[in-house]
Amino acid sequence: MDYENLLQRIMHSDVNVRHSVVTDLDGNILATNHREGITNYLSPEETASSLKRAASAWKARKQLSHKIGRGLYAVAAFEKITRITFPLGESNLIFVSLGSDTMRMDLHEGGQKQIIEHVLNILSRDPTKG
Repeated sequence: MDYENLLQRIMHSDVNVRHSVVTDLDGNILATNHREGITNYLSPEETASSLKRAASAWKARKQLSHKIGRGLYAVAAFEKITRITFPLGESNLIFVSLGSDTMRMDLHEGGQKQIIEHVLNILSRDPTKG
């Protein structure tokens, strides 16, 4: 799979997307994309550690999928950012970081719900939805 193209599509989906990352289920980074002009709040080491913890939480949720269904996404909201985790196939995850300080400039930019729906559409690989 072309992770760079996938992340580029997600980054272009909304101005509020700050950062997007593909990891394996252990949180090891496979690909990353960062919005130009945006400074990360976390160092690379802190980001890697955070992704590993989030991947571990996702794996724990996955163990319950036979009872509650397959996970579609998880949201972690903080004062400065919101991070949304999406499954990418059976063995990878996509993390999308949204800022809380960006102005919406046109009708194509939406709130958290619209961004989640757009990313889910991109991940569905349905050309009529992305």
